[in-house]
Amino acid sequence: MSCTCSFKENCKCFTPVQVLWWDTNESSDSGWVSKAEAVKTKPCKIKSIGYLINQTDDFITIAADIDGHDNSEDKDDLLGRVETFPKGCVVDIKYLT
Repeated sequence: MSCTCSFKENCKCFTPVQVLWWDTNESSDSGWVSKAEAVKTKPCKIKSIGYLINQTDDFITIAADIDGHDNSEDKDDLLGRVETFPKGCVVDIKYLT
């Protein structure tokens, strides 16, 4: 698989990473809550692990699964469980190599 990210000179594509990020949190079971209860809610802090697929100034994309073939004859560019995170939600990216 070849890199397509915008950081060619510092490319780390296909490096295993852990992304720490903020996720939205619906605090109710689709019911009504008071303002006091709503003010107490916080977003969820999530850790996701995968292979870095792409990064730009605005977002980062990882995939939990990539092709495991070592020979080019059988290798493909299929990815599994792909997630894309807006950089504004990302707290930290830890390179796991």
